[in-house]
Amino acid sequence: MSKDRFSERLADVGEFGLLERILLPLAMSADPLTQVGDDCAFVDAGNETLVVTADVGPRPLVRSLAAYHDDWEASGWLAVVATASDVASSGALPLFLTNCVDAPADLEVDILQRFMRGYFNAMKTFGFRNGGGDLRHGPDLASRVFGVGTLSGVRRIGRTGACPGDRLVVVGPAGSFMSRYLLADEAERLGSIVSVDDRLRFPRPQIETMRLLAEHNLVLAASDTSDGLLGAIENIGRASKCGFTLELHDALVAPEVVSASALPRVASVWNLFFAWGDWSVAVIVDSTRNADFESTCQQNKLDWRPLGWVTSETGTMTAVLEGCLYDIIPVRNENFVERGFNKGLQAHLDYILSTPILRQRSAT
Repeated sequence: MSKDRFSERLADVGEFGLLERILLPLAMSADPLTQVGDDCAFVDAGNETLVVTADVGPRPLVRSLAAYHDDWEASGWLAVVATASDVASSGALPLFLTNCVDAPADLEVDILQRFMRGYFNAMKTFGFRNGGGDLRHGPDLASRVFGVGTLSGVRRIGRTGACPGDRLVVVGPAGSFMSRYLLADEAERLGSIVSVDDRLRFPRPQIETMRLLAEHNLVLAASDTSDGLLGAIENIGRASKCGFTLELHDALVAPEVVSASALPRVASVWNLFFAWGDWSVAVIVDSTRNADFESTCQQNKLDWRPLGWVTSETGTMTAVLEGCLYDIIPVRNENFVERGFNKGLQAHLDYILSTPILRQRSAT
């Protein structure tokens, strides 16, 4: 093996390169039935199909506000959301959660209690049973949460299955979470005493909504927006080997997103619209089921937005805005790179908020 091969670092390859080059080939060599690149794994268990996933509990953005720096209940809640959102994207019924929690010996007992209160409140709210866990000595309070759901009669929903002509929608809000945070952060910076609503402290995944859509067989493919809405769309594009044309207009954008887009650090309203934090789901709807999808959403008062259409141009993402055609720059979170969330919050926010997302095509 060459010296260059030994000197290669994770940062040189990035999260998605590592998955494609190393992790997934090794997993498939050990288990040929391994699914490639979905939010969840699907495991046959007798007459039932289990949906299995795991995630690390991230630091809540609300704790970056001085008034909520010690909001450990929000941390415990978000540890569940990160895993529950993957289960939601599959349309599964929640079954159980189990965890591994690290904590230093000098941590105040009250902090651990508040953290676990948030964890168990979220678990109960989202319909999971307690599958136990592990508490061990570690350098910082941190959690890893393993989740299982059941399909119970509905088809498997992963990232594959999108075909040209199918419709792309987002189920849930778009940009509202990040906008509320930025507005609160600006108010605090200007000296105001900030009190945020529970949507910033206790965000909710789309479990009930995705289950309802799955029961009506209205979803062909899906990916949750934990790394941003553009990241979720890109996930589907990679797995389904397709492209997308988005139709962007002002009616898609919530009032708080418009307000926050005026802040100096925000390049455009679309940087906020496509940002992470809402725990929504990018969904592909069969081209022949558009009317059924809209009718079901209307009857059940579901929160959703039409985004555009699947194309045959693999790996491309374009947008039509005010009659002009743009190439979309897929701004998203990715691990092991300088711009990633886990590398540093402020640098990551600067990247997703200030990087131009739309690049207009030259007239020919």
